[in-house]
Amino acid sequence: MYRSGILATCILLSLGAAKAQSSDIIVFSELGEKFTLVIDGEVKNEAPATRVVAKGIRNETPLVVVRVAETGVPPVRQNTFLEFGKEYTLKLTTNKKGEYVLRMQGMTDQGEASEEAVEKPRPTNFQEDTPASTPVSNGSNVTQSVGVGGQQVTTTVQTTENGVGGGGENVTMSFGVNGMGINMNVGVNDGMGGVQSTTTTRTVTTTTTSTTNAVRDEPVAAAPATVYRMPGYSGPIGCAMPMSDGEFNDLKGSIASKNFEDSKMTLAKQVARDRCFSAAQVKALMGLFSFEESKLDLAKFAYDRTHDIGNYYKVNDAFSFESSIEELNEHIQSR
Repeated sequence: MYRSGILATCILLSLGAAKAQSSDIIVFSELGEKFTLVIDGEVKNEAPATRVVAKGIRNETPLVVVRVAETGVPPVRQNTFLEFGKEYTLKLTTNKKGEYVLRMQGMTDQGEASEEAVEKPRPTNFQEDTPASTPVSNGSNVTQSVGVGGQQVTTTVQTTENGVGGGGENVTMSFGVNGMGINMNVGVNDGMGGVQSTTTTRTVTTTTTSTTNAVRDEPVAAAPATVYRMPGYSGPIGCAMPMSDGEFNDLKGSIASKNFEDSKMTLAKQVARDRCFSAAQVKALMGLFSFEESKLDLAKFAYDRTHDIGNYYKVNDAFSFESSIEELNEHIQSR
């Protein structure tokens, strides 16, 4: 009995050690494309699928290749860095150029991710657009009013049809400038014995009109007398002066104390709105996040708030995937 207990303990320890010396990868397609997953030359699924789970990867830097089932699409190749005992989730999607790429979605301990793919809800009820109804009446009324430099100009044209025989028309015009009104009433028959009459009325009224032009004053920041430059840096400047080491260490401690990724991101962006960073500080903040997508989001947000933007290439070292570096570069070029 004693030997059996020792044997069971050894087996459990060996299984735990084997798990700790491997990692898992889950790949899924964003739009439902079927693909084949190949890791270090080993095919992980015989039939193309929209989600593939590869377990027991014993290489810390495997080459991940995704072959989309659609003909004519080049395979996606991605060099990765994995930590043993972890499970990585990757998304097959397209970049702005329409090329397939792999995006990091998350990292957890092995065995925590769901084995079943979660399908996106599909809409079931559709409603056709209905054409807007056009009201039909026996007349029309058009009024235009324009105020320019304290003057009020109003023009009204009203047209109605006579109720008898439907063959006559009645036109009423009203025109006013600076308190003077001119009204005109014209009746036109249909050529069947009707009488044509014209009535013109002029009125003069006193009207006081005042206009106020609202102008929104935008705050204009005064340019500093001297432009600060980091010691040893002579490249382009994105913002005035980066945070001091003491202030930045306080920020790092606050972010690190948060348990959830969303809470960390909210705090980081809240502080970054009115702060200036150095490229090294942005890289250090990215290291506080676990998900590749969060690191990329922070790097994009902080670019416009970085002093030594010429050194921004240094934040690339915080990424695990080359596709994240490419997406960040596209974002910077679009600024």
